[in-house]
Amino acid sequence: MSQSVLLMLDWNYYKEVSEQVLKSDKRLLFFDYDGTLMPLVKFPSLSAPNEDVIRVLSRLTSDKKNNVVIISGRDSNTIGKWLGNLNLIVVAEHGALIKYPGQKWEKLVVENEEWKKDILSVMETISQKCQGSFIEEKSFTLAWHYRNAGVEEGNFYSRKLFHALSDMVRDTALQVLEGNKIIEVRFTNVNKGVIAKKIENEIKPDFVMAIGDDRTDEDMFTALGSDSVTIKIGPGKTAAAFKLSDQEDVIKLLKNLFLKNEN
Repeated sequence: MSQSVLLMLDWNYYKEVSEQVLKSDKRLLFFDYDGTLMPLVKFPSLSAPNEDVIRVLSRLTSDKKNNVVIISGRDSNTIGKWLGNLNLIVVAEHGALIKYPGQKWEKLVVENEEWKKDILSVMETISQKCQGSFIEEKSFTLAWHYRNAGVEEGNFYSRKLFHALSDMVRDTALQVLEGNKIIEVRFTNVNKGVIAKKIENEIKPDFVMAIGDDRTDEDMFTALGSDSVTIKIGPGKTAAAFKLSDQEDVIKLLKNLFLKNEN
């Protein structure tokens, strides 16, 4: 295992996980996309998977013991275009849509866009005041990104927006979620924990791993429980069993655990 990854993972923990991988016959592997498989970039459209990510995912899915799931907040068109042709399960918008290998997208939420109008209006007002921020509209969610704003300005307006939206959605089926430089509004019953547990119950694996970097991944870590190998990327409190400090080490870890012949 590479020295850089060893410095961040407790050796005994890594050894235990490695032994679990070797003994398992049906593995279920959940990977968040932005901030996990790929680094966060200025604009979401610029984060297409690189050759190394595609190669690793292809190698993982070629092993019949592995069931790979990309579980993302991305819209279905984008994540489907990038990864939909691989032999894996793709989840979009935190669980609102799912695509099984070789099949079409399945909507898990009743489509209703009436709620977006007022939420969008508030986001637009904040965006006009916070230079560098932008809005991303998806089928079932609305997201306000401030990764390109100044640190103080972004933090200030993110708090204002969070409180304003929280008041708006009180006593509704919507919720406001804080992520990594993002404020997102989505349906309360749609989250990575719900869909991850659904997939786990379908596949019935003997080994489960989940890796993510965001607040939305905490739902997945909690739902999968202590019997699963859960890893949080970056700082902050987490329900995950362990942490990796750097997104760049995710691919290295996967190569060392599952693809022994990879450099």
